Amino acid sequence: MKRLLYFFVSACLLSSCMVSNTPGKYGTGKQNNTSATSKSPSQQLICKSRFLNNGNSVRVYLSIDTDKQTNVTQFIKDLSISFSLYPDYTSRQVISSTALMLTPENVTLDGNWFTVSFDLPKPKDMLTAMGISEIRDNSTGNKFANDIFLRFQSGKVGDYYMFFDKSGQKPLARNYFYAQDTIQLKSLADNGQKFQVYRYKYEFDPAMSPMATAPRQVSKQLFVDSSFTVTSGTPIILKQEALYYFTRDTTESYGIGIIAVDNRYPKITRPEKLVKPLVYMSTNTEATDLYNTKEAKKSMDNYWLNLMNGNQGAAKRTIKNFYQRVEKANRLFTTYKEGWKTDKGMVWIIMGDPTKITRTKDREVWSYTRNGQFSEINFTFNKRANQFVEDHYELQRYAEYQSIWFPVVEQWRNGDLLSKQN
Repeated sequence: MKRLLYFFVSACLLSSCMVSNTPGKYGTGKQNNTSATSKSPSQQLICKSRFLNNGNSVRVYLSIDTDKQTNVTQFIKDLSISFSLYPDYTSRQVISSTALMLTPENVTLDGNWFTVSFDLPKPKDMLTAMGISEIRDNSTGNKFANDIFLRFQSGKVGDYYMFFDKSGQKPLARNYFYAQDTIQLKSLADNGQKFQVYRYKYEFDPAMSPMATAPRQVSKQLFVDSSFTVTSGTPIILKQEALYYFTRDTTESYGIGIIAVDNRYPKITRPEKLVKPLVYMSTNTEATDLYNTKEAKKSMDNYWLNLMNGNQGAAKRTIKNFYQRVEKANRLFTTYKEGWKTDKGMVWIIMGDPTKITRTKDREVWSYTRNGQFSEINFTFNKRANQFVEDHYELQRYAEYQSIWFPVVEQWRNGDLLSKQN
């Protein structure tokens, strides 16, 4: 296969059910004595969590994406959740532990995400801690775990404010919303804080190749398209598709970033958008032709048929698999840009579900062990400071990935990947 096109990432959860810590072939993770083991995330539960400072306590929001439950009543019946607090990621000492009572009052549904909220008293004389939510599927007995790093004293605006629906009652556990949506940015104190909002209409680049170890280019500048002022706890209408950045003070280093997208997201349906993720499995020439075409639908059809040597059945199966992964990457990994453009989204699309995931405070390691072409491969994502979002991770890149990455890409190009891998 010809050398893949490397794209520059300009700026910079699967916060999935936790797994055990195993050193990586191309890097190692910090020891985490409190982690647990799980199978491929999409075969069970996808979890993420966040918190809001609430004076003498913090309110934890545990969000769970599962295809099994269809409504809040079924969710409450099927799942049991307990929560334990530890001093940090390396300690086995349990500070507190409790079984959560699930009720229609503390469980909400937003799209595919069920969110459980509960209050946690702040431990005396502690600035930070680590919490583990253990989730039990009552119908199967399977258990899964999700971790959250808690800050009890922080100046970060995201520790005090998050987005809710237009009523201000339902928490929204995502970084993307729809153009013309009405939402509220609010704290639990609901103190009428003024926010300056900056809108950026900018097309971010896809992730660079896992083998792109050369120094990054100078980041492109973002230019403000427009700005306006809002007050927390009042309705906000996102009028255009764009990146929105909320800050209390222009001197603050960190604010809250979200993107407004079209109403079919996380699915991609427009031909001019469908061609973009193909960069991860295309040659330089192919990607250039796809990105510059004036007939996106025709060019995309020809692209897939050429790869499959005219086999329409194989093309349809591969297209379905590929864009299912793109959609899921958007659901799981959207930050200040679409999920498929992130480092995690790129690896998810090409490699599929990790066999296991190891999480620490500042790192995730995705391990793959089921591919016949290798015994084990690890992708390490390091958490990086980012002014827009809290959950920004960058892949630790290695030239050695080439011997693994290209053969898997060739499987995509030959139509050899099975749908069951999704």
